[in-house]
Amino acid sequence: MKGMERNELKKGTDEIAPLLDAKDVATILKSSVKTVHKRVREGKLACVQITAKDRRFTIEQVQTFIEAQSIEVQIDRSKVKPVKSQPPKGGEESCKAKSFEARATGSLVKELKALCL
Repeated sequence: MKGMERNELKKGTDEIAPLLDAKDVATILKSSVKTVHKRVREGKLACVQITAKDRRFTIEQVQTFIEAQSIEVQIDRSKVKPVKSQPPKGGEESCKAKSFEARATGSLVKELKALCL
């Protein structure tokens, strides 16, 4: 009988997932151990209470917590306005002036070269 009970116990332990400690859960949630214990006290994160000060967590408990904290962001697309690009400051006149200055500078350089040679 004892042999059968041990075999049954071994079969049962193969199915039990390993328990995580608070440090492991903090790593998964990318938070501090203090925050993990705070979530347990708030009742948001379930745990397995081993002793008065020792807690363990199953993977399912952590997944349930993550799913409970997840929210879906809704985007109101009815109020979206298209982006309009701004014209250059000064309008078309400043663009013409710049091109005139560039042309004038080019001819001035030619005149100076001609005088120096």
